[in-house]
Amino acid sequence: MSKVKLFPTSSSLWRVGGIDCTSILRNARNKEKQGLWAEACDTRAEAAQMIIDAADDEAIRLDWEDENSRNALQIIYQSAADYLSVGEVETATALWESVIDFDEEDHLQATMMLAFCYVELEDFECLETVMSDISPKSAEYHLLTLWAEYRHTKGVDRDALRTLRTRHKAWYEEFIAPEHPADEEFLADRQRERPQPRTESREFWFATESIWMRNADFISALIKA
Repeated sequence: MSKVKLFPTSSSLWRVGGIDCTSILRNARNKEKQGLWAEACDTRAEAAQMIIDAADDEAIRLDWEDENSRNALQIIYQSAADYLSVGEVETATALWESVIDFDEEDHLQATMMLAFCYVELEDFECLETVMSDISPKSAEYHLLTLWAEYRHTKGVDRDALRTLRTRHKAWYEEFIAPEHPADEEFLADRQRERPQPRTESREFWFATESIWMRNADFISALIKA
């Protein structure tokens, strides 16, 4: 793989050069389709690390309007998701933090994933710094509130649970469901411009599944509450 180079733009932002991030993403996806999931993860991880190393700990902001730079952010984000899926929470957290360092506007909404990782790592100080960036009207906010309270005290936040049950019923039902099938209906709906709440909640379940597999007692607490 070629060496990553960062170039300044006229707007004080930077763009990624030296590698074709679009091709890297496509190559990784093709490997997944061939059943070569580990190889796909390695492809993204190698590229992500090269992009991060190119910044050399400087405060670099990437230009979201530049396609290659936008795809560079996608590579880092997807690599973080790869690591979370196998339980490497600390590595995933570091990568998502890099996404936000590169993109203060957080176009990919890495903050949401960071928040759940911070709770898993019991880093409640960092959690507090990102909670204000998550809409209190969202289902994820109330699920996160429940998760943080349980992780911190082993108790259930009754107000957050009531809101999840009533205002975000599909999310509540998804998270206490015994199965989460990636069936044809789900796969078709996720391709639509506005997927149904059940589809969105299932996608989020899959994205955070490794956390709940390690913390089945939290899901049991929601069911019993």
